[in-house]
Amino acid sequence: MIQLTNLKKKFGTNEVLQGIDLTVNKSEVVVLMGPSGSGKSTLLRCLTFLEEPTEGVIQIGQQEVAAGEKTSRKRKNEIKELRKRTGFVFQQFNLFPHKTAIENVMEGPIVVQGVEREEARKLAKSLLEKVGLGERCDHYPSQLSGGQQQRVAIARALSMKPMVMLYDEPTSALDPELVREVLQVMKDLAQEGMTMVVVTHEMNFAKEVADRVIFMDGGVIVEEGTSEEIFNCPKEERTKRFLMRVKEE
Repeated sequence: MIQLTNLKKKFGTNEVLQGIDLTVNKSEVVVLMGPSGSGKSTLLRCLTFLEEPTEGVIQIGQQEVAAGEKTSRKRKNEIKELRKRTGFVFQQFNLFPHKTAIENVMEGPIVVQGVEREEARKLAKSLLEKVGLGERCDHYPSQLSGGQQQRVAIARALSMKPMVMLYDEPTSALDPELVREVLQVMKDLAQEGMTMVVVTHEMNFAKEVADRVIFMDGGVIVEEGTSEEIFNCPKEERTKRFLMRVKEE
């Protein structure tokens, strides 16, 4: 489903990703964790070329794009096709404030995919019901809680019918009491077989849902394994220190 080969990213002389090799299988939930500055979010953004990788190859489904090539119409189309295969949920909700929940979800299918308005509305309503917001379709973002706005953002990402869902700290901007409702939607999607890559500090979510946990630090994969292996018997000293610190916090 996802194949990363020798993925590198430099900002000036700072090498944020130092040659990442990673495979994510269909219907697998992979959680990326590590300290701030370890390269987790950069890796996620490189997957869809929101950040241009310095080196390496990214493949999602059958679409493959290599880093470092000159911009051309062909390459722009390749990146566009790559992005079509992903739904991205950010820390901030990034909803259109002047559009209702249902209009926010309808926007992508209409503008990007050319879906008829009535069909897009029907799809958007079903997705809002899926994330528990069927009765909030006509509410504007300012009328919704942070957790509800993030669930609208998830429905918006799903409206493009992605092969893979990518989450970059989707609960970090939420009050603690609102975190659970967003994580429950993500758990439901995982149970339905959605392929997911999640950057998060929600350790309980990782323990419950992740098929595989990857610990990153300094732009490299330090350790990976099942959630049970990583949380109960980590092998690397750096992983042990990180988990101990998280536990203390």
